[in-house]
Amino acid sequence: MHDLTAQVTSSLLPFPEVVKDALGEDEINLDSVLHGKFTVGRSGLAWLACGPHLEVVHAVTGERLSAYCFSGGGDHPPCVHAARDFGWLKRSGLLVGLEEAEGSVLCLYDLGLSRVVKAVVIPGRITAIEPIVSYGGASTSTQHLHQSLRWFFGIAAVVTDLGHVLLVDLCLDDLSCSQSELESSDLQVVTKSPAEIPRLREVSTRQGRHLCLQLNGPSGVGATALQYISRTNQLAVGFSDGHLHLWNMKTLKKEYHSQLEGGRVPVHAFTFQEPENDPRNCCYLWAVQSSQDLDGDMVSLRLLQMAFSERKCLPSGKILYEGLEYCEERYSQELSGSAFPLRNQSTNTRLLSCQTIEKFRPHPDRDDSMNEVASPDTSVSIFSWQVKAYGQGTPSTYIGVFDINRWYHAQMPDSLRTGETLQNCPYLAVWSLDPVVQMASQHVLLDVLVHDRSLSRGLPFTCPPPEQYFNPTTYNFDATCLFNSGITLSFLKKAPPCSSEVISTSYARCLMSGLLSSRLADTQASSLSQEEQLDAILSTAVETSSLGLITGCIKQWTAEEQPGSALNLRYILDWAWNKVVGTKQELDGICAPLFDSSSNFTDPQTLQLLQHSQRMLSNLSTIFHCLLSEAQELTQKGLLGLMNKNLVSSLISKYAQVVLWFCRTGLLPEGSEDNALQISRPFYTHSIISNYYTIRREELTGLAKGKWCADCLMIDGLVGQCGERLTDLWKRDEGGTGQYPPPTLHVSMILFIVNILYYVHS
Repeated sequence: MHDLTAQVTSSLLPFPEVVKDALGEDEINLDSVLHGKFTVGRSGLAWLACGPHLEVVHAVTGERLSAYCFSGGGDHPPCVHAARDFGWLKRSGLLVGLEEAEGSVLCLYDLGLSRVVKAVVIPGRITAIEPIVSYGGASTSTQHLHQSLRWFFGIAAVVTDLGHVLLVDLCLDDLSCSQSELESSDLQVVTKSPAEIPRLREVSTRQGRHLCLQLNGPSGVGATALQYISRTNQLAVGFSDGHLHLWNMKTLKKEYHSQLEGGRVPVHAFTFQEPENDPRNCCYLWAVQSSQDLDGDMVSLRLLQMAFSERKCLPSGKILYEGLEYCEERYSQELSGSAFPLRNQSTNTRLLSCQTIEKFRPHPDRDDSMNEVASPDTSVSIFSWQVKAYGQGTPSTYIGVFDINRWYHAQMPDSLRTGETLQNCPYLAVWSLDPVVQMASQHVLLDVLVHDRSLSRGLPFTCPPPEQYFNPTTYNFDATCLFNSGITLSFLKKAPPCSSEVISTSYARCLMSGLLSSRLADTQASSLSQEEQLDAILSTAVETSSLGLITGCIKQWTAEEQPGSALNLRYILDWAWNKVVGTKQELDGICAPLFDSSSNFTDPQTLQLLQHSQRMLSNLSTIFHCLLSEAQELTQKGLLGLMNKNLVSSLISKYAQVVLWFCRTGLLPEGSEDNALQISRPFYTHSIISNYYTIRREELTGLAKGKWCADCLMIDGLVGQCGERLTDLWKRDEGGTGQYPPPTLHVSMILFIVNILYYVHS
């Protein structure tokens, strides 16, 4: 666990002063607590609230995008307690839960207008909000909803501290009148009878009221968590006594209810996760129990398995599970002080965030006629939390990554097995965010967001890769941390070795993780010299595209003026160039059969070798580019040599990319013209193409009869515009005349490199 540490890639990006001033106005009021969250999805926003003040900022730059100060009818200003991003009719906004002196108000806040456009009075204090749909009417897009809900236009689920579970009609089909939180509409609770809904809705709209369906009435047990699961069409509701309810949105019936094994600890958050190709139609729901800032030390992850009778793909392309057969807890993990022992026994644990990232890889070989429903090839749930011991100044902050497919591979244990720890768990990896928090130690961490597009894993050049390599410890990803006064960006991956003292340890870690090449798969560090170990580590970084390891060392060595820095940089330069030379020789060996007519097709192994060589050359070119950009006090000869190495590695990489493209399109390998009839793929035959254009040129000459220029073929005009560089190149090989077509495809690919060199030197 200590090897997985975040690398800070930006200092604290502070919010504009106007944002900090607005949020700081109510800090003297003990009832006003600053809180904030990143928005769900790809909107790239974050919201912060303190008392009546709401601020919306850009999630990467911290730029202020929208702001509002809510007003109340009483002596005390209202307080923002909950918010959730919501889009409707090509507009973006937030659903805001506002607590006032005599109740709560659900507000629809328009980010573009920076004002409230809808407001509805809600009984009790709103604790969570979840949008269900942003549209309405009896259309195909609402067939998954109960008939009563299909008369609503825009639905938001709202839960309160009294135990209400409400489905509120937002009336988005009526935006004619301007409304503020001071002009809130009343709420009218109706039954589930579909026949009465149209009439009641028409009357309520005229009287300025909003309809709602009540799934759960006030019970005295507060609802604390809420999530709509679109793939199962269920609304998950968690309560302060540890109970969980699952409501079906098609039937509006409670399909499951039970108290979690964590006991009477509030359910704080949910996140849904789906495995790859489970034949039993199982999917999973994480329920997080946490006492948060209350007394006690409890953050517990509970994984519930839900089995359905059917899993199908809708015409819209969305996946839908139907017919819940059972729901049961299958795994649990404590994130409290017992799992992370500190010196002091008394600790406080607080959940920051939870999310799920899924990636669907296309399968071109899959038969569409089989109507297979796609499932995610990558499915990870990510949790972030803080543990603080009594008397500890700065809390310890962690990110946990749970790979459900690796959990399946480990035969689905219900908890960590005997002798298993979070340091060696094959399906749950824990990263430390302490470097980020320590950099902003004077600020409060509010939320953590992992960017789904950044989640990646560079595959080593072994086929098949070793099992350890698929563990979640090999993931790389970017995360953004939201503080009370700004934002930081960080990159999480395996901690790189930065000096010779840790070479042996780093080699051992790469060996244990299965990252090394097959040649070194069983070679212990004691059998190799330090230079050989370092070569293996650097090769692993290049082959897995973990270039931050090398470029980070380059930047560190150029920044620090230590005696050994110059030697280290020279070693990296020589090593990278030798790697380019070796890779170029391998590339020549791979490409030779493509041009000598010795083969008629490209096998998958050759394509894999070409792709590997191209990736290696591209990554090595990145290293030279970093050396060139960070270089200081180089002689003219040294600078010229470095520039040439950078250019050559880039050109060879481009050439490999072109060869790979020709192979994938079927133009390579070149074959002899004698075998042209036996080859089903597109085939480049110089003699046939040349004869065709010779006949066309002779026909034009005969038609011209000396009265006009017969040299008017479009292709000849294009070749003429390229100048003598092209014609001279096409005359060089046997059979070339300088006119189209070129004698071989190889000449055309060389022209690509010549053009790059021409523009570089120009």
